[in-house]
Amino acid sequence: MKRQPVTGPVRRGYVLFAVLIVVVVLSLVAYRYAESMSTELQVSVRASEAGETKGFASSGVHYAIGLLADPEMKNTLNGNPYDNKDLFGGIAVGDPAGKRGGGRFSLVNLSDAGTDGDRYPLRYGVADECAKLNVNSLILQDPTGETLYAALLKLTNMTEEIADAIVDWLDADETQRPSGAEAGIYQGFNPPYACKNGSISSLEELLLIRGVTPQLLFGNDRNRNGVLDAGEDDGSELNRGWSEFLTCYGREVNIDSEGLTRIDLNTADLATLSAQLTPVVGQDLSDYIVYVRSTNKAVAAAPLTAMQVAAPPANLRDLVQKIVDAKGQGTRKLSSTMTLFSTQIPLTAPPAPPGMPPNPVPVVSCPLNDPAQLQSLLSLLLDKTSASTGYELSPRINVNTAPRDVLLGLPGLIETEVDTMITTRSTLTPTDPATLSGAWIVTQAKLSADKFKVIEKYIGGRTFTYRIHSVGYFGKAGGPVSRAEAVVDVALGVPRILYYRDLTDLGRGFTDDKLPR
Repeated sequence: MKRQPVTGPVRRGYVLFAVLIVVVVLSLVAYRYAESMSTELQVSVRASEAGETKGFASSGVHYAIGLLADPEMKNTLNGNPYDNKDLFGGIAVGDPAGKRGGGRFSLVNLSDAGTDGDRYPLRYGVADECAKLNVNSLILQDPTGETLYAALLKLTNMTEEIADAIVDWLDADETQRPSGAEAGIYQGFNPPYACKNGSISSLEELLLIRGVTPQLLFGNDRNRNGVLDAGEDDGSELNRGWSEFLTCYGREVNIDSEGLTRIDLNTADLATLSAQLTPVVGQDLSDYIVYVRSTNKAVAAAPLTAMQVAAPPANLRDLVQKIVDAKGQGTRKLSSTMTLFSTQIPLTAPPAPPGMPPNPVPVVSCPLNDPAQLQSLLSLLLDKTSASTGYELSPRINVNTAPRDVLLGLPGLIETEVDTMITTRSTLTPTDPATLSGAWIVTQAKLSADKFKVIEKYIGGRTFTYRIHSVGYFGKAGGPVSRAEAVVDVALGVPRILYYRDLTDLGRGFTDDKLPR
């Protein structure tokens, strides 16, 4: 059939072309929208998971508090909360079969120096805050600041100027030390501010002190993972600065290793004191202490003269019984348990018959002077008794965990004595009474009684305050990681969080192979 000619205007397909363009554009818009929504979903999921890991890290802090504060957990911890992977590594939160393998947290401890070049080995546990020099406590125990000043100078990179400035910041007066800084110095800063002249509330407050820098205080391990990561290597040895050795947190309650209030050696009523002491330290030492409290006749131990004779402690028994029966009151106070060391009591000599030479003076030596009795009595005396009437004591350094730099800061100690202490304590049993009281320094490390007298008020063998570094993550590798740090006081089983900080902004810090699952 012959085609008919087309009449009217010619249609060239413009509308179809326009429709195709619109379809393509809409498809692109839909694709971009879908991709954007997918990205938003991933971001939302990631943010949600990051929030969950913060919860895991927080759970780790409270988990540690529960273990440390519960007296029934002492046997489980076996005296070692510092390196215990079974209890502190890869602990599951919720269902292990849940999303990403369920939640996990690990408590890491980097505070102990390692060996063979491994400066900060990763351990699973908490850190002992009482293993550090407590700047607030040291200035309270010695308001002159000399003890704190001398201890600070033992730290690497510490100068006389900075040590003086730290003491000036903490002491109560406005008297400037030779190289220190008081209010007049800080008022000249821009902006000006006051000198604290009192206890600090956080370690970061030390950054306000003239000469103290973040590098000196926190070292080059800025993300606190015990490794020099990219951007942290400044050419010097890996270090955590003075924060490894200094603290402002601490608490010590005047109770013994069983949680009971210690016997007050300065109890006024001597009958009460005798009744409390005898079943704890034995009759001989109890009588000696009661007699010393009733009189000023105790003198420094010395070789017996020709007119003296050694007398057994039993010679005090009748005298003390008369004091107790007479309801005697203690007229002499003991400044510390160590004031009994190296002392003796000269008694009244019995009258000699007429025409005979005078009888020699009986001298009773303190039972602690006998090395054989010292081994058993000293730990009991330090643990069960106290010369302080206060319920709370100035926090002391735990000599069982303190690093070498801290021990060197104790007044009067020399390097060989500190090294002997460190070698000796590696053989100790954590739950032994001599360990918990610190008596081993004398009985096993053989530190002289005179030196122990000097450091006694600064040292102890127990801890009530811990630092917790908790890492929260998922059971399957590759997910987000959160970190939290807290300082907690667990005295008397009533825990308090003294400090808490989210460390997530420092980065994950720990690789997947370091996080147990």
